[in-house]
Amino acid sequence: MNCGLAKMMYRWLSRFLRVRRMVSLVLACTAWMPQAQAADKESAGWRMNVPNGYRQAYEDEGQTLVLTPANPEQFLVRFTYHSLKDYVKERPKVGREFIEHLAGKKGLKTFAVEGNGGVAYLEPPVVSEQDGGRVQETAGGLGLDDAYVTFTVMIDEASMSDPVVKELLRSGIQVLLGRIHSAPG
Repeated sequence: MNCGLAKMMYRWLSRFLRVRRMVSLVLACTAWMPQAQAADKESAGWRMNVPNGYRQAYEDEGQTLVLTPANPEQFLVRFTYHSLKDYVKERPKVGREFIEHLAGKKGLKTFAVEGNGGVAYLEPPVVSEQDGGRVQETAGGLGLDDAYVTFTVMIDEASMSDPVVKELLRSGIQVLLGRIHSAPG
């Protein structure tokens, strides 16, 4: 990948994730849609088959999907889609290459994502104080051939022993990532 493009994307992504971490809990409480099985935002370039039992809301004109379980106090997952379709002719797997490069710069390993053929990485969790409680936050990236997705997972530490949270940490994040696809075209 062009080193200049990679550096530019890395700087932008780093700034973007810092801002997202600051406002994610506040924005998650707005405009919840009823539970649904599928979240299609093909006009925004992507779609996700959302599992039953999750509440969902869109932000950024459909580029960002926010998910919580039925009890939004337990955790929140925010996915933001970034299309790279303009670069696919020159680099058919540009999204995957970008995420692999980004993970390498951070000293992190990528893992294969079942369901969409992508690759992803997770950063180590960071614990912070928010609204008088402790929150564990993990960020990461998913690379598809023609796009990449940034995501954050915020978990209320008081909910860490809850079975829903344990399942999310055991395999739920990987399952959710595998349900993300670029829209055809």
